[in-house]
Amino acid sequence: MDEAKIFLAGVSVPGARLPVPADIRSARPRERRPVVIVCPGFLGYKGWGFLPWISLRLARAGFHAVTISFSHSGADQDTGMIVRLEEFAATTVSSDIDDLERVLDFVNSPLFPLPVRGSPGLLGHSRGGSVAIIAAARRGGIGSLVTWSSPARLDRYSVRHRREWKRSGALVFNTGRSPSPLRLAWSYYQDLAVNRSKFDVRARAGELDIPHLIVHGERDAAVSLSEAHLLAGGSRPGRIRLEVIPQCGHTFGAGHPMQRSTAAVERAAALTLAWFEETLGPGARRPAMEKHA
Repeated sequence: MDEAKIFLAGVSVPGARLPVPADIRSARPRERRPVVIVCPGFLGYKGWGFLPWISLRLARAGFHAVTISFSHSGADQDTGMIVRLEEFAATTVSSDIDDLERVLDFVNSPLFPLPVRGSPGLLGHSRGGSVAIIAAARRGGIGSLVTWSSPARLDRYSVRHRREWKRSGALVFNTGRSPSPLRLAWSYYQDLAVNRSKFDVRARAGELDIPHLIVHGERDAAVSLSEAHLLAGGSRPGRIRLEVIPQCGHTFGAGHPMQRSTAAVERAAALTLAWFEETLGPGARRPAMEKHA
């Protein structure tokens, strides 16, 4: 199907403090179709790397794809540069979860511009996958879940880092997508500490009673493969599948901007499309959800 025939609309979903930018794609905008919401990882936004590409693949497969930027990404939605530094500094996991829940409310409301069938699916990369797990467990009403390269724990900071972070008030680091060093306020860690039990990703994954596909790169240096095994091992038997993609890392060999796909990201996409087609698609049947090492 020609990309020119894909319905594409940019929307702004009202958030608690800032709007949540989103792109809606569909090859069948007049038909009642399942919705899949695509969530970026830390430093990501709706135009990052493979997110528009997988969203287009979802649309071509017959889903309404809604790809979001979290409200405090600080990103210019056209260039992807992180330019609103104070917005980025104020991000928290709680704000990301709230953003996703507001998008879910939007999808289920008369304001959503396309006709919807059934419960939505969630696809999250990296921290976006962890946020999707927590939101799905807290909210319910989700039909299916796929997480790519997602951590089983969100508090990933050493005692030394936390001590310096608290002393200075901000964790400072550099990225090529910002003209200035980025600051992450101490409030980010305070949010993790206050909600430690609620944000236990492994425990929340274990509470889910929906189909959950975990896709992880064998050589992921950012989020170890052991964390994918933790997520899979803590979940209810028969409700989850872990697929390990060999010889690739955190982004399956894809960069930003994504000039071309890779064999690894193509494999991740194929697994994801098949999963959603079986669990959300027309005439869907439950997949065989045995665990894989």
